[in-house]
Amino acid sequence: MKIISRIEINYFRSIYTANISDINDLNIIVGGNDSGKSNILKALNLFFNNKTEIDSQYLFEDDLSRLRESEARAAKGRAFLWIKITFKNFLNWSSLPEYFTIKRTWNRYENRPQDALPQGVTGSTVGRFLNRLSYHYIPAIRSKYIYSYYLNALHDSLIDDEKAGVRESSEVLMSVINASTNDMAERIKAGLSIESNIQVPKDLRELFTALDFSTKYSGYDIPLQKRGDGIQCRHIPFILDFIARHSKKFHIWGYEEPENSLELGKAFELANQFNSDFSKDNQIFITTHSPAFYDLNGKHVSRWLVSAVPHDPKDEDNSPKVTSVLSINENKIADDQLGLAALISDRARELHDALSKIKSINDGLYAAIKRSTTPQVLVEGPSDLQIFKAALSKIYPNSNFCELIHAEGCTNIAALLKSHYNIEHVQRYPIIGIFDNDNAGRKQFEMFKASSWVHNKIFKILSKNINIYGTVLPFPKVIIDTLKTHCKRQFDLLPLPIEFLFPHAIVNYAIDNKILILNERSGTARDNEFSLPINMTEYVASNLPTEYKYFAYSIDDSCKKHYAEWVSKKSRDDFIYFADLLNDLKLLCTTP
Repeated sequence: MKIISRIEINYFRSIYTANISDINDLNIIVGGNDSGKSNILKALNLFFNNKTEIDSQYLFEDDLSRLRESEARAAKGRAFLWIKITFKNFLNWSSLPEYFTIKRTWNRYENRPQDALPQGVTGSTVGRFLNRLSYHYIPAIRSKYIYSYYLNALHDSLIDDEKAGVRESSEVLMSVINASTNDMAERIKAGLSIESNIQVPKDLRELFTALDFSTKYSGYDIPLQKRGDGIQCRHIPFILDFIARHSKKFHIWGYEEPENSLELGKAFELANQFNSDFSKDNQIFITTHSPAFYDLNGKHVSRWLVSAVPHDPKDEDNSPKVTSVLSINENKIADDQLGLAALISDRARELHDALSKIKSINDGLYAAIKRSTTPQVLVEGPSDLQIFKAALSKIYPNSNFCELIHAEGCTNIAALLKSHYNIEHVQRYPIIGIFDNDNAGRKQFEMFKASSWVHNKIFKILSKNINIYGTVLPFPKVIIDTLKTHCKRQFDLLPLPIEFLFPHAIVNYAIDNKILILNERSGTARDNEFSLPINMTEYVASNLPTEYKYFAYSIDDSCKKHYAEWVSKKSRDDFIYFADLLNDLKLLCTTP
């Protein structure tokens, strides 16, 4: 929401003079420590609330720029500080122009500022407009007092919201308390000859100060103020946003370092909420050091770099430092000041997006499993799913002892199995993960290394208390025997993707007819002096029997769908290498 369009600050703390224009819905202020970022938000708090901090009035002597104070003393002039804000007439009042400016000036002799109003606009109109606005300042160091403060604000918004019914409930509660304690007051008067009544608050505001959120943790109700700082920090913007949605006023936030106490992943989540949700109904100014917030951009986002620079550039060594504000459109401008944060910004965003995708997939799989009425078998991808379905239909025609689901990658299988491992109850139906027997699949299957084999030693069980199993595609005995006889090197390092789990005649036919497309593997050989490219496929293939040389190649992803469609039409005999795996799978799925 756009309420403020321009800010001018003069002689406030470290800010000698600063002009901030092109203000947007979400405004990000970035810079190094002690550069003066928070002074911009405190200046706004002074303008709207006549305070620099939440809990104390401003002190002119503390808030006046030291440089300006020295200049005024030298010139024997009067010192003052002023803040000028240009507002957008977002309420579309006919009594106000489209944009108008209000200037507020403070001096050492008066507690309230002097206002300079736009020409042709009355003070009552400006007063009514400003009364429709509410500015919230959230400092970087957030004490328990902050939560009580905003719970009070929550109370006020609910009182203003007639639909909430809090005002009526408050009056009823006060009446009930007075009626309930009347008998006690009479007995005190009779026994002590003293009139004594319980002092009941006039409204519920004082009670809201003592309220707290009840949060769930490991099945228990825990007060929010007993939880970690990160959990508490996450609640503040939601309280503020709720206030905005249930208040008759329009709200502006001055939020210092919302990433405080949050790990990087949670900071990205909160940044996205500020960007896509909170800034719709509120105009927000934030200071930050985090790439999660600094990296935000878009038509409704503006960014500024704040730095401490010499007041007199010609005398950098002796001139006092003042706060400089520079609008930035490119990340590169701030890289020097942000240092490591700037360097990791892109990488951090990539990792967060990847993790978000995994979580989304995992949530979808979890929901599907929760709805299931049969055992769930997770395979890596769509082509794996098609091949497994074909194998199941040929080895066990007309059988529905499990439901096959593809997880879009081996990491998602592992993530889902791990998440179920942490659930403290027995699964109603088994959940079974099947990984490709390659380097990626083997790494994920490492989570089962301490687990026990079951039945024919094809599957492992993650825990005896839960029905969760896993395996990698097993090498068929006929292939093992051949490789043991002919290989000069260890064969157990060879990858076994599902496409190779067929008789060699089928695989080689597909290769010869371009149904299965293979790529050579390359690498680098190094010693202390040289680094040379090598053809790993050529070396590995020289140690394999002719019919199995394809194990030295990787499969081109572009052909997997076509190969799965082609091989699925083959006969039952061509799927014979799946028999032991599916026999053991059926045993897991049908054994009570």
